[in-house]
Amino acid sequence: MKKLITTLIVLLLISTASYADIIEPGVSNESQYKEIVFLSGAPVEFTGKLQIKQSGKGDQIKYTYDYNLTGPNGATLTRKVIYVVNENTDSELKQISTGLTLDPKAKVSEKITIGDKTYVLEEQILNKASITQDKSIIKYTSGTWNGRKTYSQGQNKVIVDIYGENYKYDNTWSTVETAMIRHIITYQNKVGTSSTVQESTGTVEYGVTNIREKEILSQQSLPNQISFKESYMISEKEENTVVYKYDMPVITNGKTTSRKTGEGSFKLTTMPKLTSLPIPQYQDIRGYWAEEDINRLFSLGVIDGNGKYFNPRIPINRAEFAKAIIKACGLEIDTEKQKPRSRKEVQEDIIFSDVDANHPYYPYIKKVTELKLMNGTGYNTFGPDENLTKAQAVTILIRALGLENMSTFNLGKTFADEDQIPDWARKAIYVAEELDIIDPNEYNMIQPNNGLTRGEAANMLNRFITYLQKEIKTDYRERVVNFN
Repeated sequence: MKKLITTLIVLLLISTASYADIIEPGVSNESQYKEIVFLSGAPVEFTGKLQIKQSGKGDQIKYTYDYNLTGPNGATLTRKVIYVVNENTDSELKQISTGLTLDPKAKVSEKITIGDKTYVLEEQILNKASITQDKSIIKYTSGTWNGRKTYSQGQNKVIVDIYGENYKYDNTWSTVETAMIRHIITYQNKVGTSSTVQESTGTVEYGVTNIREKEILSQQSLPNQISFKESYMISEKEENTVVYKYDMPVITNGKTTSRKTGEGSFKLTTMPKLTSLPIPQYQDIRGYWAEEDINRLFSLGVIDGNGKYFNPRIPINRAEFAKAIIKACGLEIDTEKQKPRSRKEVQEDIIFSDVDANHPYYPYIKKVTELKLMNGTGYNTFGPDENLTKAQAVTILIRALGLENMSTFNLGKTFADEDQIPDWARKAIYVAEELDIIDPNEYNMIQPNNGLTRGEAANMLNRFITYLQKEIKTDYRERVVNFN
């Protein structure tokens, strides 16, 4: 994104469970879990196994987290805790509110040994609330939480107050969750043999980001004697990163003698999974300005051509664009044709008077209508063979992202053909230009009312997919976490 805000952030993704939430400052991959702990006043890195079991059903599910970790010089961490997750769905608003608490019927157990000191958890409090808005193509989540852990260490106590917030988006191409968590650690140490208790306080800001992404890779063919010069594949991988900074007291004989500050980071990644895609075959796009966009979309099955010809300069119609946007977003569609068995079933299958159930694009038109991505062109008509303008296509794409109301730095920008932009498309065009889904031509013109060609649609849809893959990831990561 164009403007970055530097803030330290945190998130936890547990890849071994269907439910993931902020629990502890750690990350995982296929084989291990890693966490950083500051109870001793200095960072201690623990690595090992985290097992998660799910029980219950309906709107209330229980998750048992069982940690078995080791650290340097014989350090150990064992922890077992059961969380209760309650969900409330508002189908009309397409929102899910989630609450996470400790299971009141289960005892939390945690024991951490570092050097000659052992910390035993006596009490834990945790409350987390989040809200998810389902925009069909993409889901957005925001959450906040607080809690407290109280440990005993011999005759001393360590109290950890926890505060945080998190943000997440999820679509078929990428998922990024970022959050911010702050630990305020209070040490209550007895001084000598007296009853005097010396208090010292330290702070830790943990930052973790989890990224799951699918990337489209191209590979040039090295041999000359091969039937294709380029092939495409999808690479799927996860990258989990922890960053932290701290300001901790140095305690000698129960008293604070100095302070120590520092920062650090570590990362866990998964092995990329590769999937080959169909080889591009069009013969009428060589040298065309959107050749790469068209080839990528062919491999993904987003836009079809006519045999060996794509016809990039002819207009794309509404039915074709409906299929393309559904395919670009990775939504599953049942395209199997089934003949209706009765007149009533025939009537139920009709969504527009000009699109019956046997129309080749019927399932896609039905889906974009259900998701409210595209509307009809008149009373009970969809206009499947009508062409789209650039303004209409841009509005559909921004609606698919759920960003119709996004704050944009472009509102003060002026294009050479500003007066040609329809009022209903103005915000969408500003947002799309900021997100690099469209850009003005060399004359600073958007040309919003021009008919959209198949080549232009391929370019726009490829940039739309690239945004879902990379650009939104950059916004969530870089606006919240500074990795530089």
